[in-house]
Amino acid sequence: MSDLLREIDSLALFRGVRYAEPLNSLCDFLKKMEAGYTIDEMIESYGHFVSILYSLRTDADLSGAVWDALVADMNPYLKHRIDTLVDPENATKMSTLITLTAERELDLITQIASNTSYEFKEGMYYDGYLPDFTSSRIDFKARYMELIDNLATTGYGIYAKYLMFKIDGGKIKPVKHPDPIRTEELFCYERQREKVIANTRSFLMGKRAADALLYGDAGTGKSSTVKAVARMFEKDGLRLVELPKTEIMSLPDVIEMLTQVPMKFILFIDDVSFESTDDRIGSLKSVLEGAASGGRNNIVIYATSNRRHLIKESFADRSDEVHKSDTIAEQMSLSERFGLRVLFDKPNKQDYLTIVHKLCELRGIKIPEEELDLKAEQFAIRGGGRSARLARQFVDLIGG
Repeated sequence: MSDLLREIDSLALFRGVRYAEPLNSLCDFLKKMEAGYTIDEMIESYGHFVSILYSLRTDADLSGAVWDALVADMNPYLKHRIDTLVDPENATKMSTLITLTAERELDLITQIASNTSYEFKEGMYYDGYLPDFTSSRIDFKARYMELIDNLATTGYGIYAKYLMFKIDGGKIKPVKHPDPIRTEELFCYERQREKVIANTRSFLMGKRAADALLYGDAGTGKSSTVKAVARMFEKDGLRLVELPKTEIMSLPDVIEMLTQVPMKFILFIDDVSFESTDDRIGSLKSVLEGAASGGRNNIVIYATSNRRHLIKESFADRSDEVHKSDTIAEQMSLSERFGLRVLFDKPNKQDYLTIVHKLCELRGIKIPEEELDLKAEQFAIRGGGRSARLARQFVDLIGG
């Protein structure tokens, strides 16, 4: 066990992994073994280490937990590769010595994480109960080098672990339980959805792509379309970052942060509308105008709104013809900065019932067609009119 402790403490390039869990708690336990602590103190320390491991991995896999820590670690080797991808012209050359160190330390981590509870119990000379854990014996060098070679698609840190994020207080925070909607669960609106998919595919291929405004009636699936399309291209390195309207003034800072990540992002602004005096209009306009200059090649902005014109007209704006003309031009100026504008209108009766039938089929709900249609129509009337959202709510209700 002394050799194991020395191996962990010798990590330099991946020092962050040494002080992350579960290795930090493991080191505390090993130091107590090394120092000849009493059996009671060692049992307590061992129990604490295994408790930490269980909290990190419900499969009790030491190797998996150490891998998670490694993926989250922003070490010099990873940072150099990121910098090279983001700004290849100004990237410095990586020393061969550091490359060799990375390979050697990854081999060491493989050895460290391959231990199971059996080895530790044997070293404690204790016949009583001690909790067990296992190891999937990951080849850290092979797996990490594969990750490094595919950063643009697999991601790293939080971008490897999560698909969707939200701006909160100017910081990028992961959404740990995102909307699970997929394109296969969206019905009707095929023409609208295909426009968004085609634009997103062009964006990922490095071709010409536009910022998009999805507008129209409430509950027609605009936000669901954006989230489902992001999930559709997750394995191609696409991530979604939602920007609340309250954070729009921080747009330039958010874009600066995302341009330093060698992945592709949908910057999503949901339910957009402004009063004519809102200062956020100028901030959004300037960012949309900047798209043409190529300053954010890895970011597209997708916004949704129930309004075609994102700036609301006040009563005073209608006071005279000249003012009215200026107001219309101002209202149009923001929405027209989106190169792709897609209308989602309320479904007719046939489309509404088609959505209901398809969702029931997807979930295995079997109700006679006439009865289903009658109940669905009654639900729509009580809900204020047909919409894709109401169709989904109705199916959720009858599905239990």
